[in-house]
Amino acid sequence: MKIRWGVIGAGGIARRRSIPEVVQHAEESTIVSVMDTDGKTAQEVAQSFAIPHFTTSVTELLATYCEAVYIASPVFAHYEQCRAALQAGKHVLVEKPMAMKVEEAEEIVALAEQRGLKLGVAFMMRYNVYHQAIKNMIERGSFGTLVSARAQLTCFYPPLPGAWRQKRELGGGGALADMGCHCIDLLEWFLGEVKEVVAFTHSLVHDYEVEDSATVLLRFQNGAHGIVEAFFNIPDEASRNVLEIYGTNGATLCRRTIGQDGGGEMEVFLREGERGYDAAQVRTVDGYQRVTLEPKPLYAQEFDAMSAWIQGGEKPLIHYGVGLRNLKVVEAAYLSAAQKRFVGVAG
Repeated sequence: MKIRWGVIGAGGIARRRSIPEVVQHAEESTIVSVMDTDGKTAQEVAQSFAIPHFTTSVTELLATYCEAVYIASPVFAHYEQCRAALQAGKHVLVEKPMAMKVEEAEEIVALAEQRGLKLGVAFMMRYNVYHQAIKNMIERGSFGTLVSARAQLTCFYPPLPGAWRQKRELGGGGALADMGCHCIDLLEWFLGEVKEVVAFTHSLVHDYEVEDSATVLLRFQNGAHGIVEAFFNIPDEASRNVLEIYGTNGATLCRRTIGQDGGGEMEVFLREGERGYDAAQVRTVDGYQRVTLEPKPLYAQEFDAMSAWIQGGEKPLIHYGVGLRNLKVVEAAYLSAAQKRFVGVAG
């Protein structure tokens, strides 16, 4: 039986990606109600995707027969809406960042645990087929000892009237909070926990109050180094959204795997004579081998992973611990940028 979902915040990413992917591709999940403060948006989304109920009230949505709630509202609303959903007995999948502050996130986690409810944070890029292939290779030791990684996510995001991501009190930050968090999450998934960070955040092009440029240097517990780049001021057509992982026995270079699509491009280099990834393809002259995999919808996968967990399955890749950990690293990066120093990340 499919888990019945309600959606809080039916515009934005929910309308563009999450809802259509769940409707078209999900096997364990169905959407039965949508809520948005803009009644026209709620009605249009419900009608477009044949969803039986829409509302402008969180309270009304929580009173419906949905078993789980997906929260895709602006970040400042996540804390109160997560609390309300959990107190109403609903399982929750909340968009990243899961809250404005670590303390708020910890309260949400504690409430979910107290009530025996499932809580996930929407780091859907873990479900990209290439990222999962990289994770499998790392677990098999294909790259040897990991020593370096880089993750980049950029776009062109000019000043827009009413854009909550461009106001600190509504989104918690700019390019780092909104996009860099995905990059940090992927690198921690691949290389393990970050031990310390040093970060640079600036407004180089746009005149809104949050940063349009962020670069974070990471040192992981195992000693490996990492770089995260998040920019709101690079043309979309120029964005390669590069992911690089380097180890003593090999490396991988990906383009456009970091983003909202389930595909991208991937090349792998493995030292001759070492056991590695078998893609059954001819190596290029420089030693890198192209890997081609069939893309899968990211948002449908994360909903289904949560639905399976709700029904007694295993804890998904996007469980609450991932979201809480990510917020700690992001907070440390902002503190580093403000105080111009290295900052350790608590466990």
